[in-house]
Amino acid sequence: MSAPLSLPEDLAALLTEFSARGPLQFHPLPATADWDATFRSLAYQPVGYSGSHVGYQHTYFAEFSAAYQRLDCLLFWQGRPVGLWPLSLRVASSGLAGLSSQCNGQPGIVPPLLPAELPDRVRKGAARQWLGLVAQLARLRNVAQLEFVAPAGAAALESWHRLLLEHGAATTVRVQARIDLSLAEAEYHAGLRKSFKALINSARREWSATLDQSGDPSAFAEFEAFHMEVAGRRTRSAASWADQFSAICDGSAYAIYLRDPAGRLVGASLINCSRDEALYAIGAYDRQLFDKPLAHLSLAEAIACARRRGLRRFILGDRPYPGSLPPPSDKELTIGYFKEGFASELVLVPYLTLTADCLGTLAG
Repeated sequence: MSAPLSLPEDLAALLTEFSARGPLQFHPLPATADWDATFRSLAYQPVGYSGSHVGYQHTYFAEFSAAYQRLDCLLFWQGRPVGLWPLSLRVASSGLAGLSSQCNGQPGIVPPLLPAELPDRVRKGAARQWLGLVAQLARLRNVAQLEFVAPAGAAALESWHRLLLEHGAATTVRVQARIDLSLAEAEYHAGLRKSFKALINSARREWSATLDQSGDPSAFAEFEAFHMEVAGRRTRSAASWADQFSAICDGSAYAIYLRDPAGRLVGASLINCSRDEALYAIGAYDRQLFDKPLAHLSLAEAIACARRRGLRRFILGDRPYPGSLPPPSDKELTIGYFKEGFASELVLVPYLTLTADCLGTLAG
């Protein structure tokens, strides 16, 4: 087994205490071979819980924190690893502390990822257990407000949802755009926004698209430099870019590069993926061609690759509306409208918020 995370003594003791309460045992562990093996054993593998994606999110968010502590746990039941729980404690420069999983780059604490075949009584006991652990973590590190995010498109409330609501959680929702890749290609294209078909075809005549699924170091270095040029500055560390290149190399991401007839890079995008899901992660496009369908071509190529890989879902990201909270910018509304044009479905993602004090009875 891989070496465990190095935790402060009080946090390590807390995991031991709550492990003794059962039914789950919490083993602090970075996103290494043990995490990946457990992830691969699950019947459905959400991209946000993949080891490479979890590691990248930690690298990225640690850059913007005055203090940062990884709290990822491998979850055991009856002596064997069965689940995964990405989690971190962040302290801002203001001194304000928060707990988050950063799943798919979104705020909020996600539930542990557990196998579907876990007995219902175990799942209910586990919900009280991990929510109590969150409450006690919040007490120890003065985290005042807690936000939890539920998986998109859940058919019914799970036990942990109900516990939070019973303890006073407020509920808001965000809209997520995504593609059901089980749809036949012809059926999907029939529902594609009509203007997009002509735009994609015209883009194919003007630019060439290449796909990198194994890790081309020179092309990726060009992508990193191009992103900085488009943004006008370096927006994040070289370490986070290195994490993303490693993800391409190990098969948990792929990149799309667009070039003009002279071979100049005019667009690039990165897609994170697991065995079952793809997530549109980054896109950078030549600002002088902002009115051209570069992003349309890039995303069309990314979706085609996801189909060839046999993935089941492509997550495009948030689709905000004028009345969404927090209020979206004009740019966010424009990007959301663009994503909706490729989506086969829009789903509600519930966010539940409450003060840490409200969960005090679960902490014990």
